[in-house]
Amino acid sequence: MKITASERLDWFEKLSVVLTGFSLSELLGTGLTKTYLDTIDQHLGEDLIDTLLDSFRKINIQNEEDLTAEESGNIQELVESKNNESITKLVILLWYTGQWYGDKSYIVSSQSYLEGLVWKAIGAHPMGGKQPGYGTWGFPPLTFSS
Repeated sequence: MKITASERLDWFEKLSVVLTGFSLSELLGTGLTKTYLDTIDQHLGEDLIDTLLDSFRKINIQNEEDLTAEESGNIQELVESKNNESITKLVILLWYTGQWYGDKSYIVSSQSYLEGLVWKAIGAHPMGGKQPGYGTWGFPPLTFSS
């Protein structure tokens, strides 16, 4: 797949929307898309992620934030394929925790810890950062409908 660096980042962002379940604006709001793609390249090499991005591109999704049943099935097949299963898990873990879990585990940056999607997913704030503010203990906790 010979595409520009900008197109490559764009496809990584679209894939990340599908893998995480968060909107593109939420992912871009973290400021970490390029950092995460660089981290993956550093540990796995560009060829491996480019193969995954090319396979994802071929699915031809119309709207990453509102998949059809057929698109969901194709994504599931892509994610569960023997060649892609481990890399898609690493991408998901990277977005949710801000930590690389490959050959050696480490938190990518202080920003990646603070912006981990896990905090939004559970309606909490990262310990030691992004405190909810004075007096917020007086309000009932957030609830999520099932």
